Amino acid sequence: MSMFKPTYCLVFTIVFLVFSLQFSLAQEKKLADLLSQIFSETYPNGTYPGGIVSINYKNFKYAKGSGVTHLENPKNIDVKTNFRMASVSKQFTAKAIHELIKADKLTPDTRISTFFPNLKGKVGEIKVRQLLNHSSGIADYESLMGDQVKQPLSDADVLRIIEHSETLFFEPGSRFRYSNTAYCLLALIVEQLTGESYADAMKTMFFDPFGMKNSLLYNVDRKIPNRAYGYHPQKDSFVFADQSLTSSTLGDGGVYTSATDYEKWLENLKKEMKAIKGEENYLNGLNSITVKGKITYSFGWFRGLDASNEPVWFHSGESTGFHNIVLFYPNTGEQVLLFSNRDDLLIAQLFDKIMKTLGITIQGVDNQPLFTWLSNVYANQIP
Repeated sequence: MSMFKPTYCLVFTIVFLVFSLQFSLAQEKKLADLLSQIFSETYPNGTYPGGIVSINYKNFKYAKGSGVTHLENPKNIDVKTNFRMASVSKQFTAKAIHELIKADKLTPDTRISTFFPNLKGKVGEIKVRQLLNHSSGIADYESLMGDQVKQPLSDADVLRIIEHSETLFFEPGSRFRYSNTAYCLLALIVEQLTGESYADAMKTMFFDPFGMKNSLLYNVDRKIPNRAYGYHPQKDSFVFADQSLTSSTLGDGGVYTSATDYEKWLENLKKEMKAIKGEENYLNGLNSITVKGKITYSFGWFRGLDASNEPVWFHSGESTGFHNIVLFYPNTGEQVLLFSNRDDLLIAQLFDKIMKTLGITIQGVDNQPLFTWLSNVYANQIP
């Protein structure tokens, strides 16, 4: 009888694997159907501006788009649609600085007066690391613009505004306070040290080598492939709201990318994370500062822990016509992305429902939508 046992075990194993696969596929379909329902309930009108959700989490892959890129020349939003990333762009600026640090072009403790000798007083004493982790105490340029600004600002314009300021909110390095100004200055540092425009530096350092063929930096004269245009809801319609006076600054929010290209960006971060595991590096929180509780900020990312104490990074972006949010597990490469070309707050509840459906929670966010929590942080109203 023993000669039949291996055959019997093999048959049992095959039956078990087939059953497990069928069960897994059924569970994935159920999850996909539930997410599709949530997404369609949030963006029910496919002829309006909408968004794209892309998920790769616990071997479950899912993507769904809804809405159009432009009301006058409508094309359906999909994973190749390019969205303005707004503050999600900061991680690109930070990574460029990190590469320059590795190349010994500067150090985290280099004072910014090295690059901007006209900065006055304490402002010039700010260190690069303090720009990176929002502990510089420097004012947001939006609060200093004044009514005299009539044309969209560049990063160089931001520097000219800051050159007139001598005061800081606090001693640099002492605490966290979010500032877009910091990342505009970092972009200018990238330009000085690479000898390229910021847009060309991003292309050379990241977009080309990572295969992000359709990603680029905003320029009023540049054609953006597969471009989504921004809109603002007004009663039962939408108003074209693609640009503002602060839309042309690049270091703090000028990247355009798609879900497909952005996934390539995250894949390369995951590869680097594995390569440097255990080393002191920006990927494992070098130069981080506490935002609240266990949540820190370092090199363009908020960094926290999920319910299982697994490291999770996240950031959102808010600008005229666009709201986005990304969540990334650096150890596994898992990700949840949501990009939209409408600047309403539906994204907050939608992303919250997606996280709950996937069973993701972040310690310290205090039972409120992650997008809402981040919005409060950007307004320097840390919950």
